[in-house]
Amino acid sequence: MPRIAIASYVQESNSFAPALSEWRDFEQGQLLYGADIFSAARGTRSEVAGALEMAESLGDVELIGLMRAMQRSSGGPIRREVHERICGEILARLDAACASKMVDGVLLVLHGAMCAEGIDDATGDVIERVRGHVGRSVPIYVTLDLHAVITKKMVEESTALFGYETFPHVDLWEVGNKAMRWLLREAVGEVRLTNVARKLPMIVAAENAQTTHGPLADLRARFDDEQRDGPIRHMALFPMQPWCDVAEAGCGLVFVADESARARVDLVADSFADQWWRARAQHVVDLSNTDAVIAEALASDRGPWVLADSADAPSSGAPGDSSVTIAALIRAQPQHDCCTNVVDPDAVAQMIDAGVGAEISVQLGATSGCTLYTPAEVRGIVERITDGDFTHGGPGLRGQTMHRGRTVVFACGRVRIVVMEQAVLQWDRQLYLSVGIDPAQMRIVIVKSPAGFRADYAPIAAEIRILDAPGVCTPNVLSLPFTKIARPMWPFDEMT
Repeated sequence: MPRIAIASYVQESNSFAPALSEWRDFEQGQLLYGADIFSAARGTRSEVAGALEMAESLGDVELIGLMRAMQRSSGGPIRREVHERICGEILARLDAACASKMVDGVLLVLHGAMCAEGIDDATGDVIERVRGHVGRSVPIYVTLDLHAVITKKMVEESTALFGYETFPHVDLWEVGNKAMRWLLREAVGEVRLTNVARKLPMIVAAENAQTTHGPLADLRARFDDEQRDGPIRHMALFPMQPWCDVAEAGCGLVFVADESARARVDLVADSFADQWWRARAQHVVDLSNTDAVIAEALASDRGPWVLADSADAPSSGAPGDSSVTIAALIRAQPQHDCCTNVVDPDAVAQMIDAGVGAEISVQLGATSGCTLYTPAEVRGIVERITDGDFTHGGPGLRGQTMHRGRTVVFACGRVRIVVMEQAVLQWDRQLYLSVGIDPAQMRIVIVKSPAGFRADYAPIAAEIRILDAPGVCTPNVLSLPFTKIARPMWPFDEMT
């Protein structure tokens, strides 16, 4: 009976975020130990759920849960003490599992774009530490987000890197399931897999790096046509987290293949990397002026217009406290229903103190220390107060509960503002539906996400536009103060 240890440490770092990520950010996300990892995963679309179901379907497998630490949303680099605490817990539990008998394999569920104070490649650091405890003979399989920053250490210290194949991300379960299937085969000696990786000196905006169209879709279609039945067991394309200012920044490709076919796969990897490089100009994003597109939407007879304020996306590491769309909607004085949202714990407290039905004036937004926008002066009515929890119902992270703290619906004429204490991912319509706002009935819906929202919102959207708004996750990467990335790097430098 193969014994497989599973640990999950999921955080996406934004180098330009105004604050470090703390232990409380994981407490507000998920902190689970031992078998609780599996009970919490059941019924969800997570990687752990996929891995668990694969192991259980095959039977005669012992799964050992170590720890799951998942931050509630992306954020700044992790405080060093927090990183050491999480790594220490994972390794202590791994050592305990191996005390009587060495495990036959390890599955690490990671993000891949994680930094800690003084450790730019925190993902590689985790893999290297686990490798140091189990030795070179035990296979270490790793699942990664498509926005991972692939590093030399990650490639060399792991056995196989299985990245998501979709963006918007709707295949977390499938990737976990697939990784576990191949890990179990390797654990009993049926196969021997390896990573074949390539890096490209380019940083591309997440808003135009989806797998539904464009260069990534073309590469995926080519792979399915040419390589699906060959020695390559998995291909992952990594357009990386574009707000990660690290020395090994750049897009990546990883082919997980039979070790015996490495020479052949090297040629495939070179060809795919060249195709992606030649298509780099297709990643340039078309941005819309905020006031102009709001006026256009209000003048139309269709809805909803889904406007992405991606520069303030919590899923990309922003604080979620931008007031830009609030101020713009109030200025427009819409005669149609519109909704937006903001993180502002102080305003939430004021509104709760005032009570439902109260009409008050508040300052909203710009509470994180980000200096790219200022608070919006707003007068409105406290319409609804909730605990803020909601469960994803759309394709991405279906079944997973989000905790945004106390949440208030604040009505300013035809504008509904969802004011919350904590930032959360904004992939799912339940962000609004859970507080009585139906996005399908709005003329304008603001989402703070670069592309993940499309899986749930595209089926109802009359139009989708990306706003040209300020924020630490701006798609205009040329405007950001990178200092560590290698040069030359496209689009910062002219390259052929």
